[in-house]
Amino acid sequence: MVVINPPTPSDTRSALADWLELQTLENARGVSTRSTLLNVLDILEDEATEPNSIDTETGEVLDEAILEERRHQFIDIVFEELDYRQQVLGESYPFTVDAARHRLVLKEDQTKKPGQVVYLFCLLACAIRECKLQPTNVLTQAEQQIADAFQVCACLAAGGYIDGEVSSFGFPRATGTGFLTALRQTFARFGFGNVRTNDDIPDGLPTSLKDGGIDVIAWRNHPDGMPGKLYLVGQCASGKNWRDKSVVEYIKQLHGSWFTQQPAEHSTPAMFIPFPFHHDIDGPHGSFSEKVKTRFGYEERRFGVIFDRLRITYFANACMAFADFHREQVEGAERFDQVISWVQNTRQTAGLVHA
Repeated sequence: MVVINPPTPSDTRSALADWLELQTLENARGVSTRSTLLNVLDILEDEATEPNSIDTETGEVLDEAILEERRHQFIDIVFEELDYRQQVLGESYPFTVDAARHRLVLKEDQTKKPGQVVYLFCLLACAIRECKLQPTNVLTQAEQQIADAFQVCACLAAGGYIDGEVSSFGFPRATGTGFLTALRQTFARFGFGNVRTNDDIPDGLPTSLKDGGIDVIAWRNHPDGMPGKLYLVGQCASGKNWRDKSVVEYIKQLHGSWFTQQPAEHSTPAMFIPFPFHHDIDGPHGSFSEKVKTRFGYEERRFGVIFDRLRITYFANACMAFADFHREQVEGAERFDQVISWVQNTRQTAGLVHA
């Protein structure tokens, strides 16, 4: 069993919401309330070690009534974040939020709803990546399996969003195929574009490429089967350093180096991350929403479409609801049991399974 690290004063509303969700997973009844937050808030205030709280703008000592009001605002903001997640995801959110009563409850048997499984995977993967669960060595095996399971989630999300076909291209591939073989197989399905043969590789190109920085390739065919289609090329980043990566440069290298006839001139770049996009943004609802919208627009210029935890959950759930013949065109869907097993095993190892 592991211990969930307590929040810090610098944690954002999203980070605090994650913490409360983890607490709900740990709770024997699968319930968290405002008192859960008040208890940790007391600890945070004690650690501040200031005999009197000071208003940072005026320098005046704050009386108890003002401090109590701020505590209520703190709780309201966290539950506002949780309620936002519930509104966006609907049945795919694995918790029930009662924002008015400040109550968070874990839904029963989350394995029956693919979206809920994907959400819990992303929540736990983020907690592990952020070292929120201690000691970290207890979850070493789980951490080693995150990237592979996350690629499954990303492929499902791409399939649900594009409403089409998906190639799980990231290395290591479940098929065990090498880079050029996998590229040929993918674009044979795509229906256009000529991949170089082994005898037609110009000197100077890499000879041992794994995936060329590309993890997910998705497209939506027209009934006529002709070129010029919705075409998405994405990269998965399960760590907080996702802003150090961008698939845009890799798309140019892919099309410019490995094809004698490009499959398309235009494609949609995408980034898949298990964190809520706004995980490092803070503020109350009014200004917060505008901040997030502005940041999405800013980051889109470099990364393309960003699929964060909420978008991945929503569209992965949509993909798993496809008819069988449709879902079979999404590579990774056949390995969804791997994600279910990861969530179940990680919760068991961490002691995050309520009685």
